[in-house]
Amino acid sequence: MRTVADLPGPAASPLVGNALQLRRDRLGFLTRCAREHGDAAAFRIGGTAVVLLSHPDAVHELLTVRQHDFGKSPVLRRARAVLGDGLLTSEGDVHLHDRRLLQTAFSRQRVARYAEEMVDVAVAVVGSWTPGRPLDLHAQTVRTTLTVAGRTLFGTRLDEDVELVAGAVRDVLSAYPVLMLPLGDLLVRLPPTRGRVRRGTAALDTLTARLVGEHARGGPGREDLLSLLLEDFDPRHARDQVVTMLLAGHETTASALAFAGHLLAGHPSVQDRVAAEVREACGDGGVPMVDDLERLPLTRAVMAEALRLYPPAWTMGRQARASTKVADVEIPAGTVLLAPQWVVHRDARWWPDPEAFDPDRFLGPAPDRPRFAYFPFGGGTRQCIGESFAWTEGVLTLAVILARWRLRPVPGRPLVPDPLLTLRPRDGSWVVPEPRPA
Repeated sequence: MRTVADLPGPAASPLVGNALQLRRDRLGFLTRCAREHGDAAAFRIGGTAVVLLSHPDAVHELLTVRQHDFGKSPVLRRARAVLGDGLLTSEGDVHLHDRRLLQTAFSRQRVARYAEEMVDVAVAVVGSWTPGRPLDLHAQTVRTTLTVAGRTLFGTRLDEDVELVAGAVRDVLSAYPVLMLPLGDLLVRLPPTRGRVRRGTAALDTLTARLVGEHARGGPGREDLLSLLLEDFDPRHARDQVVTMLLAGHETTASALAFAGHLLAGHPSVQDRVAAEVREACGDGGVPMVDDLERLPLTRAVMAEALRLYPPAWTMGRQARASTKVADVEIPAGTVLLAPQWVVHRDARWWPDPEAFDPDRFLGPAPDRPRFAYFPFGGGTRQCIGESFAWTEGVLTLAVILARWRLRPVPGRPLVPDPLLTLRPRDGSWVVPEPRPA
């Protein structure tokens, strides 16, 4: 049995440990740490020991077998000051109660009913594009997914609030690099981060109050997620859940679609195959419905490959509540463990030619690889509650886009992944839409 002190890892600086290295290049640091030091490596953030687990079996053990030995990471606990006590940050009995309640809004039957709105919104957004004019696909998918979230989860129209919410989300997410530092809970209260966070949370609070007011005027008998929240929660807790769902209900899917579009823009032959699949499944109009999902395996495979290469949940953190063990390592109480999707999803042991975009790896018989070689939605009791919602919206929206448009890359506009609370494209995901021949 090894101890954390026995594990290899990068050299650390006095006091801050490896915090500055991690902050400068989060994705690169975790990748180098795993590749150079093995499947269980150790480093420090200030005085806190961190163990990086990059073998799927160890990830499985952390997220499922021993999940009750761990709480949320310090970063997410500190994020409560920004997000409140919503499903993303809550723990224990509160989290279990909330998840059971909210699961109703994401049942298979509900998601199937949401699909029509998903398609209608996607058709309207992509129908507004100008042929040959470069556009930021991320901004467009944010518009799509936020509008869908408003109509399906909150029973209202957020069409005119897209810029407000997008700006508020940017402001809130700006706190992440600070929250991950030693004393991050104190540093986030200092300028300039404090000002941006206050501005973002104030905008979200104003929007939440408006949604609640509109709901009250709508009368009883509604069945959306907001109704569930207001019936069961006090107003403050309902606010925290609304903010969490606004973030998680649109941001991750928008980013996944933007990454998928960027990858497809560089692979026109894959685009043409997807367009042909959509045309065959949905007819010449190319407007898919929920019943068409089973006839769109390649479209789903494109989304799956985008989630492999650019997982919006790029790492998962847990902190040991008491002494335990994972991967034959003795874990003292207080130790933080990281399970990095970004690293595991790009490991050549499980993914041949791991940096290549190859949706075909998700078609045909499943290869013999560990279950947690691929975990874009996490695992265990905290697995993403909206996974079915995200798959449905992602596949249908991508089908709508590629049925009508061929995407080309924009020279001089490289994609730069930005690992904040979620992975998103820094400075956008730029493409040129060209009409697809009938």
